[in-house]
Amino acid sequence: MISILILGIQFGITFVLTVCLYMVFALLDYEGGFDSFIGLTLFQPIIAVVISILTILCCLIIGLPIRLISRMKSWWTRHFYVSILLILIGLILLGLSLTPYFIESTTIIKDGFETTEKIPNNGLVITGWFLTAFSTLHMYPPKQLIDKAQTLLTNLKKQNK
Repeated sequence: MISILILGIQFGITFVLTVCLYMVFALLDYEGGFDSFIGLTLFQPIIAVVISILTILCCLIIGLPIRLISRMKSWWTRHFYVSILLILIGLILLGLSLTPYFIESTTIIKDGFETTEKIPNNGLVITGWFLTAFSTLHMYPPKQLIDKAQTLLTNLKKQNK
């Protein structure tokens, strides 16, 4: 029971975090205008949800050994701070991708004219995105907290009978 609850919380937090991160990057790319506003408010949230779900599925598949191999899960749960550290590293990489030192220039055609546009560093964005999503999806509470929650749920079941 507690494993399903933890899994649901992990999915929920990862989903909300990745959708929010996507929307922050979409807002940073917003240039104004009615067309862009419609795209930002209608289509970007849909794209954010789809990309977040795909990211969670990829991270879930890559992290299956953590979930299925008991020794690995035990180590990962005991060292829960590794997930927190990896989340921070991922968020730092996402932030660095927006700094002038790492930002990239690309040439696009807009309204029939060729223009140069500044975009976040792709390597840092992709690495930071997946590192943050993976670590959030596989972040377990400390074993003592899981044991307390399990005891609490067991006591609640006994009282309801």
